[in-house]
Amino acid sequence: MKALIVDLTNESLDWSVINEESIAYYLGGRGLGARYLYDNLCPEIDPLGPDNVLSMFSSPIMGTGAISMVKLCGVTKSPATGTILMSLMGGFFGPEMRFAGVDALIIKGVAKKPIYLLVKDGTAELKHAKHLWGKTTRETDELLRRESQLKKAQIASIGPAGENKVLFASIMHGGNAMGRGGIGAVMGSKNLKAIVVSGRKRPSVCDPDRYKKVQKNIISKYKDSIALDLFGRTGTTGHLDLYNLNRVFPTKNFQEVKFENYEMINADSLYDRYVVKRVTCHTCTVRCRRESEVKDGLYKVRSTEGPEYETLWSFGGNCGNSSLEAIIKANDLCLEFGMDTISSGAVIGFAMECFERGLLSVKESDGLNLNFGNHKDMIELLSKIAHREGIGDLLADGTHKAANKIGRGADQIAMEVKGLELAGYDPRGLKGMALGYATSPRGGCHERGYITGETFGNPPGIDRYSYEGKGQLVKVTQDTVAIKDSLGFCVLSSAGTSLDDLADLFSATTGIEFMGETLLEAGERINNLERLFNLREGFSAADDTLPKRFLSKPALGTDGIEHTVDLRRLLKDYYEARGWDLEGKPLPETLIRLGLLSPSFGSPVIVPK
Repeated sequence: MKALIVDLTNESLDWSVINEESIAYYLGGRGLGARYLYDNLCPEIDPLGPDNVLSMFSSPIMGTGAISMVKLCGVTKSPATGTILMSLMGGFFGPEMRFAGVDALIIKGVAKKPIYLLVKDGTAELKHAKHLWGKTTRETDELLRRESQLKKAQIASIGPAGENKVLFASIMHGGNAMGRGGIGAVMGSKNLKAIVVSGRKRPSVCDPDRYKKVQKNIISKYKDSIALDLFGRTGTTGHLDLYNLNRVFPTKNFQEVKFENYEMINADSLYDRYVVKRVTCHTCTVRCRRESEVKDGLYKVRSTEGPEYETLWSFGGNCGNSSLEAIIKANDLCLEFGMDTISSGAVIGFAMECFERGLLSVKESDGLNLNFGNHKDMIELLSKIAHREGIGDLLADGTHKAANKIGRGADQIAMEVKGLELAGYDPRGLKGMALGYATSPRGGCHERGYITGETFGNPPGIDRYSYEGKGQLVKVTQDTVAIKDSLGFCVLSSAGTSLDDLADLFSATTGIEFMGETLLEAGERINNLERLFNLREGFSAADDTLPKRFLSKPALGTDGIEHTVDLRRLLKDYYEARGWDLEGKPLPETLIRLGLLSPSFGSPVIVPK
């Protein structure tokens, strides 16, 4: 596998190779990115300074034709949290990057002027992008398609939010985002506007006959999966009713757990009135994504990707808003500006509660009436955030930093962990999610553990209110997700595909023999490595926490009991399951078993060509 190393300061481009030993240890994607960052980033560097590294790692399986292997992983140090940041993007960019001859992209330094990277059939060049600066992601995409004259090119870019270093800016590829944690701000800090990839070379596999057999087996499971068929019809939006019914749908900045007007913003309303077609990612038959359109009115939007469940929540229930057209508009603006929809809606919901509590005045809000449900001013606030205008400059730094600047107890209503805004699941009714939020390596994230299965009774017989066994459940789930992130396998489409299936596919592709059990150990290694990175950055067990609202203010569950979160109990079980001490540090025997004993472990990920 080949790596392209781009030094923007010197405007140099060098080719290297990825060490095969590293692939055996870290698989690809997230794992290789974590190891590379651990080896090559000095502690305590400024995430928006020239010393930070923006990397994008594919996997050996991506682009071979394997079903749902589409998730390219961006890895950097987060400007929002100061933790390691892994952010995944579906669609077609990752496979096309491999077709263009690049398996990993390492971006260093800062360009003197706006620039973009063009990679075509194994050749790369940096080109001036002054004419693109200030453009939205959609405008950038259209201009670069005309300029490059590459009809099948795939483009990833930042919008005004990334240029203005909004700490939850995303890198956008059409309707696909590397969101959360501010990876778009890192790209903007480097004066890198876009990356264009185009190629015709398909990656080879080590054992074609075995690969075809394994692939046929996995595809048959997709075809036979009733769950995937149902999921494909409405995607993540179909979950809204269930979360609301189970009283884990956060409303008005997590003050409530159920949204009275949920039927106005659910999948039925979305698909009946606004969805124009279903769309998919490279080599995926599930087709869980959608394009929507608002044909007229105040929030008129031409055909646009989304929204997903998280966006229906963040700009809907979280902001007390029941206008589905406003949610679609907000989603489209986040796409254009290049902003994460979870953090965007979450920071606005936080501002709304501050406003209603008198912590923000009308003058401080630039005359905006930030009461819950005011979708008109919610929409106006998005542009202010993307361009750092007025109150938007305050909120562009995220909930944690905004709360500290506001003061007067605003930190008590900031729904974040380690500086990353929480997603649309109330942890008082999901004890596994509570633990996942607290221990996710990138801050308050639902995806790196994806414990939402509790709501569906998954694993079977699980009690979502119970504390028993949650440490082990979260540990195994996090390790499993780390495997899928590293292989580029979409977690949303993985129902019915076992670790043994993935191990067999990885072995057939690379010639490196794996079983499900050894694959799970690789996932554990990746999570521990990310923990070591964060410990080195000064994080400790004290940062594995939750907003005080969940620890002290009960929420009524469907069982008729009021619940809080006993986080200390959850963490004790989790640290024990992980093989960590009471301070959240991996024990020596854990590091020895995983081959992570010292900073000099193993060989470097990238080696000279």
